[in-house]
Amino acid sequence: MKHQTVSILHGWAGGKWHTKEFVKSLKDAGFLISGNPSSADIIIAHSTGCYRLPTASKASLIVLMGPPYWPNKSIFKRLLNKKHHDNKLSAQKVSRGYVFKKTLWEAIYVFAKPSYTAVALRNHRNLSFLENIMNKKILLIRNSDDCFCSSEIHQAAKKYPNIRYLQLAGAHDDFYLNHAPYVDLIKQEL
Repeated sequence: MKHQTVSILHGWAGGKWHTKEFVKSLKDAGFLISGNPSSADIIIAHSTGCYRLPTASKASLIVLMGPPYWPNKSIFKRLLNKKHHDNKLSAQKVSRGYVFKKTLWEAIYVFAKPSYTAVALRNHRNLSFLENIMNKKILLIRNSDDCFCSSEIHQAAKKYPNIRYLQLAGAHDDFYLNHAPYVDLIKQEL
């Protein structure tokens, strides 16, 4: 099997710092990382990155992780829930230092990518971006404790025959620290 190229479209407050361990797991699994989503074999879009998919790409698989779709809940309320979850996470699974660094990098990325705020505010109540990728194989992953992605997305995605929906345990950013299930799913989809 030839090495497949993967491009990651980060979310509103995410970036390379957050996904460095996930990228390492992808490389360990034999994938090559590309900075160009239009020419990648696989596109992985997380959160607001789902709204920034290229209109044309050669990708044979697009993995959507936690699109911030929640028609009846404000982004502000979701953000508060997310920070509450991150603080709980620090008490249970990771150090407070990790959560502090994660939050610091989130702030840096928010200021470095101001257009993502507009994209999130404009799109968080709809899934119209899916119309542009109806000719692609899509794996849509929602985490069971996702503060940004409503469980209603499962029902809404049913009208798209090219989408395979999966729900995994974890929260919105679960793949940052728990990469194995996501890498395994991508390999299974090929």
